[in-house]
Amino acid sequence: MDRLVALSLIAGLALNPALALACNQPEPPRFDGGDPGLEGGVSISVGRIADLIWVPLLIDGVPVPEDAGLSLKIGFDGTVTGTTGCNRFTGTAEMDAGELVFGPLAVTEMACVEPDRMEREAAYLKALGEVRWFVAAPEGLWLSREDGTVAVCLW
Repeated sequence: MDRLVALSLIAGLALNPALALACNQPEPPRFDGGDPGLEGGVSISVGRIADLIWVPLLIDGVPVPEDAGLSLKIGFDGTVTGTTGCNRFTGTAEMDAGELVFGPLAVTEMACVEPDRMEREAAYLKALGEVRWFVAAPEGLWLSREDGTVAVCLW
């Protein structure tokens, strides 16, 4: 089993080498005000994060297992959808040049058998509720709290 996991990781990195760099730093990169374009650099543009499916790699600095089933999608119109590993959620967000605030999220109420999945879901939803800022870079998407601490880092 361990060999299968290792081979899967190697294959994933070979197919997408940028994944090895995702969320590799504890703090988000700093936006310097330049216009890096869509393919590189650090950005606070809503266009860099909207209408993409993001997968959390870290929640409050804790690694998320690859098969956890978490996701987040934010539409240009502010609609938010995602999965928690147990449930699905939907809601709205207000976004503008680095600012991101999620409104109340409606979450389905299916229970998971595994307690760690339920704990991860609670941590993920709590972290999303605390988000106030975002920074996008080739290495990932950092969602930060008002005090600047990283709530969630996604790829």
